[in-house]
Amino acid sequence: MNTLRVAGLCVFVAVLSACANNGSINQRASDSDAAIANMNLGAGYLRQGNTELAIERLQRALAQDPRLVDAHSTIAVAYDQIGKLAEAETHYSRATQLDPDNGGAANAYAVFLCRQTRYADAEPYFRRAADNATYTTPEVPLTNAGVCARDSGQPEAAAENFRLALTRNPSYPDALLNMMELSYQSANYLQARAFVQRYLQAHAATAPVLWTCFNVERALDNDEAADRCAAQLRNGFRGSAELAQLEEQQRQNGR
Repeated sequence: MNTLRVAGLCVFVAVLSACANNGSINQRASDSDAAIANMNLGAGYLRQGNTELAIERLQRALAQDPRLVDAHSTIAVAYDQIGKLAEAETHYSRATQLDPDNGGAANAYAVFLCRQTRYADAEPYFRRAADNATYTTPEVPLTNAGVCARDSGQPEAAAENFRLALTRNPSYPDALLNMMELSYQSANYLQARAFVQRYLQAHAATAPVLWTCFNVERALDNDEAADRCAAQLRNGFRGSAELAQLEEQQRQNGR
């Protein structure tokens, strides 16, 4: 399970005081209002897949308010999507500098760094997000840190991060899936079974989980349990890649 997750950027409309008593303050308030409006438009264009218009609006927002953290985070995503990585990094980094306590910005920057295989650079930002008491989903950066550690060839550090994620949210599906996969790959089949069971107790079955379930039970020589997993896969996931793998394996085994 290789997905790195970036929590949705919080794009909001601020209501500024209208009681300013001089032209300079009124101008700053007007610029801030305009910046937030352009940021919201840019985020909307980005959600619609119109990256060019999104960047145009977000650039306007930052010209009006260069310290608008969410505009930096959002334009970073836009640049990232079109492969302008230097520009993306500039804005990811700037967002974390402007608001060191912004867990979403720290996680987004860490995900970016991890995708560039800059694992050591990413880890402190994952930790910053996870350790922030105001960040409501610490399991997300902790799981991301686990994926990053695993991809850098550190399975023990990966497992530690996945377990930490599960202490914060015991039913978090990404952490359960990653522990399931990591356990199976390391031939710790009893542990893999435990994580399969934990996942199925908290979430609806999926084809990848049932395929893992089948392989784990086969590895544990529990043919009856393996057949139950295979039956669920056949009955619920016709046309899936996992069912095709199951049928191919059974053909090869003469079943």
